[in-house]
Amino acid sequence: MISRIFGYFEEGVLNLLITLMTLLVFTEVVARFFFNSGFLWIQELTLTLCGWFVLFGMSYGVKVGAHIGVDAFVKNLPPKAKKITSLITALICLTYCGLFLKGSWSYLSQMYQVGVPMEDIHFPSILLSNLDPDFAWNTLKIDVEDGAVPIWLSQSILLIGFSMLTWRFLELFIAILRNQVSGLQFADEAKESMHLIDESAQQAHTALTSDTDNKEAK
Repeated sequence: MISRIFGYFEEGVLNLLITLMTLLVFTEVVARFFFNSGFLWIQELTLTLCGWFVLFGMSYGVKVGAHIGVDAFVKNLPPKAKKITSLITALICLTYCGLFLKGSWSYLSQMYQVGVPMEDIHFPSILLSNLDPDFAWNTLKIDVEDGAVPIWLSQSILLIGFSMLTWRFLELFIAILRNQVSGLQFADEAKESMHLIDESAQQAHTALTSDTDNKEAK
């Protein structure tokens, strides 16, 4: 149940992020080509949202099997050897996540202590007017006079994303241990390409048959 709710949450956030990026890029293109103008903050915000989309989507990719991998060797192993290999792979992935979590924590801690701000993205003035300057700087590292968003806040997705990825790999490790799944699921690009070709051929055949029937009816 928790996993299902978590999955809905992931899908909702990813849909929101991709929608916001699309609207921002569209706005910037219209402003540049039709009004010979632009917004400095849009590029930085779009790149930030893109980073959130990628890092937030890592865990969802594990869930739906969207990551690319080479499993030709593992598929040919006996069931027991395949299970052991999959468990070792999951442990390596968890170790990888642990290293990135440690590095992310160290990086964000330094950014927080120094209070490095972003260049072009600022909080709305109405929000800053309600903040106590001492609390804003001592706790959030926000300079009320400048109003720039601190880097530690915009890049906190490093911790969030790798924490979610760790959760997914831990979930996968337990599922392999309980024989609920045989191993990591990877995207099969060749299979997907053939599926798209089959769909296109079927649509073309349907359109051709419909056209032929219309001609015969006339």
